[in-house]
Amino acid sequence: MRLHEAQAEATPAAPPQRQLHRLQLASLPSPVSLPKPAAEEENTPERADNHYERSVGTVIHLALEELSLLGQVPDSDTEPDPLRWRQALQREGLWGTALEEGLARVLESLQSTLHSEEGRWVLSPDHLDRRSEWSLTTRSAEGAIVDMVIDRSFIDAGTGCRWIVDYKSSRPEPGEPWQDFARREGESYRKQLLGYRDTLRLLDPRPLRCGLYFTVLGRLHTLDDLSLPESVA
Repeated sequence: MRLHEAQAEATPAAPPQRQLHRLQLASLPSPVSLPKPAAEEENTPERADNHYERSVGTVIHLALEELSLLGQVPDSDTEPDPLRWRQALQREGLWGTALEEGLARVLESLQSTLHSEEGRWVLSPDHLDRRSEWSLTTRSAEGAIVDMVIDRSFIDAGTGCRWIVDYKSSRPEPGEPWQDFARREGESYRKQLLGYRDTLRLLDPRPLRCGLYFTVLGRLHTLDDLSLPESVA
């Protein structure tokens, strides 16, 4: 038997080394600042950076949406299910003290709404063309795509007026009168509601009214200066 010596694997030639050159700072291009997308500027106020506030607000919106989809608003003495909303907050990433405080705010919003004449009216199934968490897409004056979600909209069967209601879980500062608080919040969200109003005007010629519903207070604040009469073609 003839033995064959294994041939050594050829070693590849080393690649030529490249000479490195240090760049001078002056030779680098200047950084470019990108403008904020128009869709964010046109319609939506600056969102809270606080994850806790966003999470609690999300769950309160979900809870009110579920109430609005029922055949009738539950009685004022109905107790919200704490386990249901605890789990919803946990899915948002809350735990520990933040979870307990968030749950208290969600339950407070639900109880305040069920005990509030204005809150029950906002969620009433007696309205026409009822919408909750209504997603719409439009274009800004500059042509940018704008996505929006209207918390609650309906046509009051008694007056024929289209309502746009935005939910807020904020409350007055200690010692702050209701009128001052409502005025301050109205100014903060005026541009947002104006965007909603102008978009719905393209879809509905009925009279339009806009309001902020404060969930933990069970109170509706109407921005009368944003009201529109019926559109005449």
